[in-house]
Amino acid sequence: MTAPIQIRRDDVVQDIRELATLTDQPITEAVALAVRAELVRARRRSDIEVRRAAVEEAIRRFREAPVIGPMLTDADLYDEDGLPK
Repeated sequence: MTAPIQIRRDDVVQDIRELATLTDQPITEAVALAVRAELVRARRRSDIEVRRAAVEEAIRRFREAPVIGPMLTDADLYDEDGLPK
């Protein structure tokens, strides 16, 4: 086990005590739950950033792909009634 954490900011200590009082929990439990909740949010943000980077990379690769042949138009894909050919 590592050394205990000391909180030197009075405002943070007050917030911790208030959270413990409002949730009717011991200070350690209130801090543990708050930290775990923030960890979940941070991990989600991190996961979203990883996914966004992967999507941006896929888009970049798609845009760099060569165009082979003429581009298809609506007339190539749909009949005069707008139905797929």
